[in-house]
Amino acid sequence: MSSNDYFKMCDSKNLARAYRWTQSNPNPEYKNYFRDAYEAYAASSRQNLKRLRKHLEQPRNAYEPSHASKVFLPKSSGILRPYTLLTVNDQIVYQACINIIAEKLFPKVRQNYLNKTFGNLYAGKTSKFFYRKWQDGYGSFSEHIRYYINNGFKYVANFDLTSFYDSIDHAVLKYFLSELQIDYELTEFLLKCLKVWTSSTWDNSSNAIYHGHGIPQGPLASGLLSELVLKYIDDIYNKKSKIKYIRYVDDIKLFAKSENILRCELVKLDLSAKKIGLFPQSLKINIRKVNDPSEEIKSISLPHGIELLPSKANQKKLQKKLLELIKNKRVKSENITIFKRIIGQVVPTYSLNIRLINLLHYQPEFFSQIALYFSKYRKLPKKSAELLINYIKENEIYHTVHGRILFATIKNMHGDEKTKCADHCYKRLMYNNKSSMSQLQPIYKAALIAWCLENKKLNYSEFNKILNDEMNWWVKKDILKYINKDIYGNASYAELLNNIINGRDEEYARIAAYKIVSDNINLDRSYKNAQEAARLLLFSAGKIRNIGRPRSIVGLTLDYILGYKNNNFSNFNWHKFFNTKHSDAQIIAIEIKASKESNINDCIVKLDSLCDLIWESVFVKELPQKQYGNYGSMLKNIKLISKYNIAAQGFLNLHNLRLESITAHPRNSKTNLPTRILKYHDFNRIRSDVYNAINEIVSKVAI
Repeated sequence: MSSNDYFKMCDSKNLARAYRWTQSNPNPEYKNYFRDAYEAYAASSRQNLKRLRKHLEQPRNAYEPSHASKVFLPKSSGILRPYTLLTVNDQIVYQACINIIAEKLFPKVRQNYLNKTFGNLYAGKTSKFFYRKWQDGYGSFSEHIRYYINNGFKYVANFDLTSFYDSIDHAVLKYFLSELQIDYELTEFLLKCLKVWTSSTWDNSSNAIYHGHGIPQGPLASGLLSELVLKYIDDIYNKKSKIKYIRYVDDIKLFAKSENILRCELVKLDLSAKKIGLFPQSLKINIRKVNDPSEEIKSISLPHGIELLPSKANQKKLQKKLLELIKNKRVKSENITIFKRIIGQVVPTYSLNIRLINLLHYQPEFFSQIALYFSKYRKLPKKSAELLINYIKENEIYHTVHGRILFATIKNMHGDEKTKCADHCYKRLMYNNKSSMSQLQPIYKAALIAWCLENKKLNYSEFNKILNDEMNWWVKKDILKYINKDIYGNASYAELLNNIINGRDEEYARIAAYKIVSDNINLDRSYKNAQEAARLLLFSAGKIRNIGRPRSIVGLTLDYILGYKNNNFSNFNWHKFFNTKHSDAQIIAIEIKASKESNINDCIVKLDSLCDLIWESVFVKELPQKQYGNYGSMLKNIKLISKYNIAAQGFLNLHNLRLESITAHPRNSKTNLPTRILKYHDFNRIRSDVYNAINEIVSKVAI
């Protein structure tokens, strides 16, 4: 094995380690989005990791990251925090990349652990967990605050960065990766993945806008990558400084014995942050004199997504304290941490229910804790259920909040309230409410569908249409949790799952295959065209005798770039169609996929080359005695045109467009006019022609 960092990332031991750490992620909030996906992946994990390694290694750059599903969480400011859901394979690949970075970063930052930095502390290769226990860092951070204030460093300032994860520039990241001596190939691969994962879409990947900045919030690996950037700021301060500097993730605190010294250091810190493209939240930066360290410690937020286990503490005292913390339908900022601690431990009561539902109106950022609280009920009280339904029917400012409340109550709402809620979910799903956001966000949409399925509000044709129209892979895979034989009967259930394993979404197909195995569903003959991920699971479970050949990248690429909902070129046998030239076609397809998102001019030129290869294969099959010549001339072959008129015209239109590209020639050979850089509107104009051309060939050619 090469010492190249990219190949180290692809190493089977590193991928296994990345998978282990993905599974042991201590953040339950993120893992809750993927419990079903992790279970299905684990059913054939050895084969999945072996296949993943193959895709990463050969042919080079064959692995293409999937677009993320985005969840938007309300912040106390009223705006939204993006939360990024990656497919299981993408989570493992991301973690595998960061494992290599962690090993090189650790020797340079270990001296800062638990004296300057207290979060995202790398635990080492042999650890079950990627990071050291958050409780250790969190506790040590608190003790340092207490120590500094008690020893005369009473002037304190917070330094909060604006949208830190979203603001990290990929060029800055590339610089720091180079400084760390991460090889070029791994750096470029990671940046390619980040570009896709941070793109601005949560529904349809063909409409993605690529930013060139940001790392995904949510995945375990992002914390370590952020440490690489923040190390630049950490290195400014040493033990001899007149101020004391400590940091928990991106929460920076400065301590000094005088206000003037602290103000000078804030300016210094501000300039250093701006140098690497980061900017402070001016409203959150303030200098204050603190005499009681306990007051400062109370303001430290718990790590995002962390839930505290139920306590044996006196429940009456906990309930009383929680009621005291919620005053005038709000929780004061200095009480937020203690509020989150208590609500995770308290047993629900009616008086708390009313107070928390009112709180949801004014501080929706507590939705996660409130949803978890209501999910503890075996049967939700009637009045509380009515109030929650009213909340759900009101203005849909925060879709994720509505979705989480619906999921929290799907099993414990009963009687008339359950019927009312189910009726509302059906109407909201099937008849768009023009007064609200027109585009349903993932968590809310999945919750609406789940409620409709749980209460049998959707007939089979309605549900099938929802599945066929849905573009978000996470929504589709999540609603499979609520499908079973009892809803549509054995035959329809079997038909549904057999159709899904033949679809384009890998995560979705794998979970459907897992349900086929666990529910002992019979496979129909189409399983040979199923997603490779589904076949791996079916093989591992003994449902099929062999895995078969993986799907061609050609079909997957054509499905992706042409962007039509119902095209399924990935099910066509491109291996047999191209015969000995299939590997050439795959290389071109990989380049087309990569350039579609970065250089549409190159994408169009390479697509023309692929169509040339497709047309040549048609020529060889239809006219085996003839010699294939110049592509432009071959598109005018009378015998081929008589059978493939649509294909010939579509390919000719694409070829003529390609001749206008500056990549082809300095001047158009037909018009003698200067060539130009082709734009996205050129591709959109030609896209349907190419789709119709390939569709005709796939429909008519004999292989």
